[in-house]
Amino acid sequence: MLNSRDSGALRQVSERGRRENIRAYGASDITAAVRRPQASKQNKKAIPMHPDKTAQKKKKKIVDFSIPQKFDFSFFLIVLILLTFGLIMLFSATYASAKVSAYQDSYYFINRQLLFALGGLAAMIVISFIDYHILFTKVVLKTAIIVSAGLMLLVRVMGSTVNGAERWIAIGPITIQPSEILKFVTILVIADYMQRNYDNMKSLTKGFIPIMIRIAIACGLVVIQPHLSATLIILVISICMLYIGGAKGTHVAGVLVLIGIAAVMVFTVFPMLGFDYVSARMLSLKDPEADIRGDTYQTYQSLIALGSGGMFGQGLGNSHQKYSYLPFAENDFIFSVIVEELGFVGAVVVILLFLLLIIRGFYIAASAPDKEGMLLCAGIVIQIGIQAFLNIAVASNAFFNTGVSLPFFSYGGTALLMQLGEMGIVLNISRKASI
Repeated sequence: MLNSRDSGALRQVSERGRRENIRAYGASDITAAVRRPQASKQNKKAIPMHPDKTAQKKKKKIVDFSIPQKFDFSFFLIVLILLTFGLIMLFSATYASAKVSAYQDSYYFINRQLLFALGGLAAMIVISFIDYHILFTKVVLKTAIIVSAGLMLLVRVMGSTVNGAERWIAIGPITIQPSEILKFVTILVIADYMQRNYDNMKSLTKGFIPIMIRIAIACGLVVIQPHLSATLIILVISICMLYIGGAKGTHVAGVLVLIGIAAVMVFTVFPMLGFDYVSARMLSLKDPEADIRGDTYQTYQSLIALGSGGMFGQGLGNSHQKYSYLPFAENDFIFSVIVEELGFVGAVVVILLFLLLIIRGFYIAASAPDKEGMLLCAGIVIQIGIQAFLNIAVASNAFFNTGVSLPFFSYGGTALLMQLGEMGIVLNISRKASI
């Protein structure tokens, strides 16, 4: 039995210990620890100290049709302006040639393009509400890889041949260009790989070589068509994404050296192997007047269109080159028609619109909430930018003819659908970005 003096001493020690614990851990934590229930025999896991952080955690919504509060309307507006401008110029470039073509319909090209534009706009809006992280799930990623690779191989079996190249698959009245799908899938694969292997990207064997093997396979699927312009675009996109994603600079430089060696081989060895179109395109770049009735005809007519535009152009709809003088005025050389009709001012407007799209797109990428969002957005923007740059360079004979279309302007349903779908992904990333 303790006497009153001993009991008082114990109470003082207990009170002193309680005050020290409160100073060390805080009153709320001590109270929570005292009141925390013990785990039962059936459930040996203890109840968490702060259940509100786990039990009350909200699940991510895959599809969110709520009114977007951070929706990037400026990016959306730029896309709409480019699309509208493109449809107007496509109609202007094609209504005359379509009338005297096998279609016998001035509205043939614009009607089909308008149909794809409406479908692409609907897809863009819907995709902008779907969480882009779903693209990085195993099911979606593997399905995209299998479908794109399968379509590329199918081109070799049942592809439509145009100008010596097999690039399209005809399904009834619709033609599909699988390389447009492959470009996006390549961006997706690189973004997924780099966000999962970020810590190994400085390593040559563990990080860099494995992703380069994937890129080489994608390029190989395109080269066999042959489709050198798509190969070039995929390579440029890949190199930019690797550098942005944290790959070692010396490794990226090594790839650039290899690409340079490959380019020299293409323009020296390929002509010896019977690829005469490579020599023809190099001749057009070197001297567009060398064979104006043959190999350099298209480039020569494009330069005539550019020179005829002047400062303000001939006026909308008043191009002369589109009357069957300039081949593929609706596709590869639509920029030449734009300059002929709208002049230098029209050319500047087109270039500024693409620059605004690229700048705003990179701003969204820099503000993305995670690495995969940043890489995915950057890859899409780079794709649009490099295609626009190459198309304008080809039309002005600053680069050899590659067959690259001008995004949002050139005729092509698959390309337009993919481009607008990609814009929807960028808009979805903008909803989650810290803008």
